[in-house]
Amino acid sequence: MKRFRLGLLFATCIATAIAQPQIAFDSTTHDFGTFEEETGKVTHEFKFVNTGDEPLLITNVRTTCGCTASDYTRKPIAPGDSGSVKVTYNPKGRPGRFSKPVYVTTNASGDRATLHIKGVVIGSKSSRAANPYKIGDLSLRSLHIPLFDTPKGHLKEGQIFVRNEGKNELIPQFKNKPPHISAEMIPPILHPDEEGVIKIVYNPDKIDDWGFRRDEFDISLDNGSSNDYNTITVSANLLDDFSALTPAQRKDAGHIALSSEIIDFGVIKGNKAQKQTLKITNTGHSPLSIHKVSNGNRTLKLKLKRNTIKPGKSTELVIETDPSMASTNILNCRLMIISNDPEKPSVPVRVLGSFE
Repeated sequence: MKRFRLGLLFATCIATAIAQPQIAFDSTTHDFGTFEEETGKVTHEFKFVNTGDEPLLITNVRTTCGCTASDYTRKPIAPGDSGSVKVTYNPKGRPGRFSKPVYVTTNASGDRATLHIKGVVIGSKSSRAANPYKIGDLSLRSLHIPLFDTPKGHLKEGQIFVRNEGKNELIPQFKNKPPHISAEMIPPILHPDEEGVIKIVYNPDKIDDWGFRRDEFDISLDNGSSNDYNTITVSANLLDDFSALTPAQRKDAGHIALSSEIIDFGVIKGNKAQKQTLKITNTGHSPLSIHKVSNGNRTLKLKLKRNTIKPGKSTELVIETDPSMASTNILNCRLMIISNDPEKPSVPVRVLGSFE
């Protein structure tokens, strides 16, 4: 009899351990599709059944942002009965694609259940940003990405906001990118009235240059029309990376000093070339490297006698102007001397004169 009672107790314990609630949803994902922001809040009801053999109780439903709300069956659901979780999305002020998880915790064994809602909101006309540049149905906030100071040894990122203003999906493509610039469309496919960004990554170590430079690449819709493209300009000022230098190291570095910051040729008569010399001195305690002297004026020719200057020493920059190359009577331009001086990595020199 004692053995029978023990066996009965063991069987009862097994039955108790096995008996438990189980939640089974008819679907865990709902796509609202594309709808207008003016439509207002949209709701979907996720239905479920308790497939277990004990009452099921939802203990918590958690959304991940204020744009999503939930309601659910709060009383215990008997085995075989059903309940629901209602999820509501508020599109106000949120144009574009959305994808939101909703986490459902119950007294059933196992991990919490995860529901998903998604869709695309067509923004109201009053909330749309002004994008003045167009490539077919693609509008762009700008055609220029300024990166400003871009130190060597570091990647620099930039972006342009865009919008699909048409009624069909758009897949922007990038062409003729320089090797030191990568570009991607986020998201890669733009739904009607969806906003996105053109993201670029600039690698200054892949280009043998210093100072200010401009690069270009094309963006198109690849729909067979040669008119559906435009050019994106990327500007950057390539410099040494001084961020890791201590105050003592900055003080002991090479430092640049110029004999003058203005070169004035005065009145230049005839077509005979004229020369002037600029003295560059290293007033620091380490070698000064002149990376580049930028020049965008075709009437000027530059010759730097030495690129590396020892502490306390000087070199000369010979500036020659050729009047025969002048397109106007006025000479007014700026040279930029790029060096490894952490205090003055870019030093301007103004060049003035007039041609007769």
